[in-house]
Amino acid sequence: MQELHSTGIPGDFFTTASLSTLAGATGAVYIICSTIQKVFDFNPKWLALLVSILISFAAALLTQAAGNEVSRYFIALLNGFLIYATATGTNQVLGSKTDPTAAAKAGFRPFIKTKRRFNTTWW
Repeated sequence: MQELHSTGIPGDFFTTASLSTLAGATGAVYIICSTIQKVFDFNPKWLALLVSILISFAAALLTQAAGNEVSRYFIALLNGFLIYATATGTNQVLGSKTDPTAAAKAGFRPFIKTKRRFNTTWW
């Protein structure tokens, strides 16, 4: 049970119960991958998917009763993909990418790749 402070705010930032929600798991993936990127300058595209699936399997082990193991792990895998899609924003409706030569044709300078920063996308 979480401890409530006098302000009504939970004393724990992440709990087992909060990590078993989509919002909690998504937040954890974002924090873990952003921290790894900042501290180790390491951010392959697959890292967020791996972290999402690991969190999903851990939540399935901690929160679901023993029973049909195949369906439990299959659902955990699907939830891992959902967590990844939510954390990276790939579940949003996006427009198509622009033609990289269109900017040059319009008189704009070409895009110069810079060093990744804390909020640089890792997907």
